Order: sequence, then structure tokens, then C-alpha cells
Amino acid sequence: MPAIYTRLSDLFAQSDSTVRTIAEVISEDPTIAAKILKIVNSAFYGFPKKIGNLQRAVVILGLNEIKSMVLATSIVKTFTQFDSDCEFHMKSFWEHSVGCAVSAKIVAEAAYLKNPEDVFTGGLLHDIGKLIHALYLPQEFSRVIAEVEHTGIPMIESEQGIFGFTHTHTGRILAEKWHFPEETVNMVAQHHLEGDSPNLSKEVAAVHLGNTLCIAFGLGSAGEKVVPIVNQKAWEMLGLQLSDLESVSGRINKSFREASVILE
Repeated sequence: MPAIYTRLSDLFAQSDSTVRTIAEVISEDPTIAAKILKIVNSAFYGFPKKIGNLQRAVVILGLNEIKSMVLATSIVKTFTQFDSDCEFHMKSFWEHSVGCAVSAKIVAEAAYLKNPEDVFTGGLLHDIGKLIHALYLPQEFSRVIAEVEHTGIPMIESEQGIFGFTHTHTGRILAEKWHFPEETVNMVAQHHLEGDSPNLSKEVAAVHLGNTLCIAFGLGSAGEKVVPIVNQKAWEMLGLQLSDLESVSGRINKSFREASVILE
């Protein structure tokens, strides 16, 4: 887990933490600090006046939003330092991850979920298990990618056949090891909604729909060749109408272009 995110999580849990202290921790990593300010001043937020320092950014955005942005930038920074020997396009993977994060958050807002920033985190990390497979099981994962490419089957089916487990299992273990909240773990572990999904929550449903929309719009790629079918139970739980998809879709494509600054 990136050290800066762990330290911030500890600070947020303390009732006596100040905005100044939080800003000081972020500023200890100049790369992330600069990127946070760049994101805050980008069209993604669209503030009318330039925000020149981290303390003001924390006050304006709020702790949850700052936390999700720090996680996004620090995770990308951490994992882009690694190379994989398998045929897995890292840049497209991160574009898909950011696309899903944006899509899931916008779906969560449309469905009036309480903390859409947390759904952003779940969307960002939903396919992190694929990245672990690419880095640590490159030969086997290359076989998975080739099978999906040639047959169009869902990646979880190919992984199950070749590995005996899937990226949702690996992602769940990593999210638990990183001590994420239970709901974040569930968003990573259950976003494909295999089986009956008895513990389905609105947050998981938002990531599931966000992932489907992201694939349909071609926002990056994490290796899937076919747009998955939306789970009916998840759709009903979110309480959205087909007419809502028009405004949601427009926001997703616009916000994805703006949020791509995270990857620069």
C-alpha cells in the first residue's frame, strides 16, 4: 500500500487532525502534491478560481474526495514503476480503471448514494487483481489474454479455467491486506456479480454498472472483448430508469476526458 495513503487514512481516523497536517503529509510527496493541485484545477472540477495550495484544496474538496484523489494518484504512481512480461497493455488498463471509477461515481450520484467518493475508489481498484496476475503470473495470464482474444469469453471464465481462481479473488485478498473498508473489498470482489450475489449492495451495483458502461464506451481496456450484460437485480437496486442513462452517459464521457489528468 502506498505509504502516503496509509498515513492519510490514519490521520482521517483521528479527531484532532487538522487541514494543515493533512496538507503537510500530501506535500511530502512532491509528485503527488503537484498532481493533486493539477487535478483540482482541471476541468474535472471546474472551479472558477485557481486553487493555489493544498490546504485550500482539502477545505474545498473535503476529506473523502481528497482521499480518493490521493489514492488514485499514488496507486498509479506505485504500479507504473513495474514492468510485465505478458501481453497486457498497462496504459489501457489504467485508462479503464479511471474510466470505471468515473463511471461508477456518476452512477452513484445519479442513484443518490451517500458517498460516491467511496464508489470512485471501488471503481478504480475493481480490476486490480488483473494487474497482480500480469505482474506475478505473466506466462499464465498471457494464456488468459490469448483465450479471451480468440473466443470472446469473459476473463473470469478463462482465469478460472487456467488459474483455478479469478482476478476478483486476487483483488479481494489484496484489498483485505491493504485494510480497506468492507464495502470497498466487496466492490472489488463482487463487481461481476457472479451467481446470486446475496450480499449485493448499491455500491457494488454502481461499480458493476459503471464497469459495463466503461467497456461499452471503450474507455481504455482491461482485456475484455464483449460488453457484459447488466445484472437485472443490480439495475433494479439502483432505481434508475433507461432515460437516466442519457445524462449519465454524457457526463461519463466528459468526466473521463477530464479525469485522465490522473494518468499524465
